[in-house]
Amino acid sequence: MRGFTRLANTLPPDRVMSLLAQYQALMVPVIQKHGGSIDKFLGDGIMATFGASSPSESYAADALRACTEALEVAVAWRRDCEARGENCPEVNAAVATGRILFGAVGDETRLEYTVIGDAVNLSAKLEKHNKDLGVRGLCDAAAYKAALAQGFAPKGAAPARSSAEVAGVRHPIELVILAR
Repeated sequence: MRGFTRLANTLPPDRVMSLLAQYQALMVPVIQKHGGSIDKFLGDGIMATFGASSPSESYAADALRACTEALEVAVAWRRDCEARGENCPEVNAAVATGRILFGAVGDETRLEYTVIGDAVNLSAKLEKHNKDLGVRGLCDAAAYKAALAQGFAPKGAAPARSSAEVAGVRHPIELVILAR
């Protein structure tokens, strides 16, 4: 959620937790509906994988379907919040594809399933890059191309493309803007 930390500093603790619960209650079913698995909750963020724990021939298409639907749900949520006189942050999302490793990390007192790899890192960087571009949803061109090949069909006009320098990435990458 964009601006969540700033907003959380102005709200009572119970309202902060209620806001997170509302957000997660809306996003988790969308992710799962499209075959995603929740890897972890990152405070105000959610990291999900598609095709990691259960192989899928449509992992990229599923991820983009989940991403675009989650962004639509987030817009409706913000409208509902505003109608009630409440402030809900804007929601950003990003998708990247590529090889990852998944498994349990930790020690015998606490193990946690997680994913690691360049695609995971790129997705996190793209999510942050949404703010720099003034958009809500991004993916890299490789994810978009794979999704199209797997049956993803964008709603409306074809998404805009942009070559951009993304913080933490050594070279400019081709991006696809999924939502403004």
